[in-house]
Amino acid sequence: AAYLLTAIVCRELLVEYNAFNNIRHRYLLSKESHLRTVLVSNIPRHLRSAKKITTYFKHVYPEAVKSVSICQNLIRLEKLVVKRTAVLAQIEKELLLLCRNEKRKLVGQSRLEKFQLKLSFWNFLEKLVCCDGRL
Repeated sequence: AAYLLTAIVCRELLVEYNAFNNIRHRYLLSKESHLRTVLVSNIPRHLRSAKKITTYFKHVYPEAVKSVSICQNLIRLEKLVVKRTAVLAQIEKELLLLCRNEKRKLVGQSRLEKFQLKLSFWNFLEKLVCCDGRL
């Protein structure tokens, strides 16, 4: 029974390997663009556009260029975005503190005004009582 099971497993492995091998050969023999992708780095500044690179490579390798994609190094930009976010957070924090301080000043003034109004009202009543007492 063990020999029979081993033979069945080996046969299935061989069938699957042949299927995989056929698919792989068809894939490698296809004329898809992903099989002809070329990474070019250190491109001069005056050629850093898709149109200019396409023109250049079509001149150097006629009928070989299907499309051009440009990937830029965004590490510097990402660092600037992080820095901008930090500065923006600091500005928002300072604005919040400024608003809080101004609100406190306004609330403090209104309390002071209320206190002064009450004080003047009591002073007025006191004068009235004093005047009435004299009369």
